[in-house]
Amino acid sequence: MSTTPGDLSRRSVAWRVAALGAGVAVLLGGQLTDTNDWFPLGSLSQYASPRPADGSVVSTSLEGTTVDGRVVQVPLSPAAVGLSRAELEAQGQRVIADPALLGDIARSRAALHPGADRLRQLRLVRSEQQMRDARLVGPTEVRVLATWTAA
Repeated sequence: MSTTPGDLSRRSVAWRVAALGAGVAVLLGGQLTDTNDWFPLGSLSQYASPRPADGSVVSTSLEGTTVDGRVVQVPLSPAAVGLSRAELEAQGQRVIADPALLGDIARSRAALHPGADRLRQLRLVRSEQQMRDARLVGPTEVRVLATWTAA
């Protein structure tokens, strides 16, 4: 038996309106507090405006040193270290203030990839390159923002 919109009970309509209201409230709350904690209903401000043609391109990454001394790039993804680049960038000031948090990321990586080379050190790195007329120009400036070393 099919129903038409007029066949919905008041209870069905109320449930649907409440669900819609909850979704809108979460979306609005995420936007007003500028947080990614409620992703995908959180802040999408990173996509809200275009980049200027003259400015800089900034990228955050993780760089590690293995126990045998090799320097490796550590992918920033939930599958690789348990969190995304956006999550790390959102928490960047906390990590800079407390580099021991990088130890948590190193331990997460080790748990997710037991066969991977162990890290003796993990660094939060920021690369910046200048743009002119929407083209990358000049050398890339790389800064180490925080360093964790295994005990």
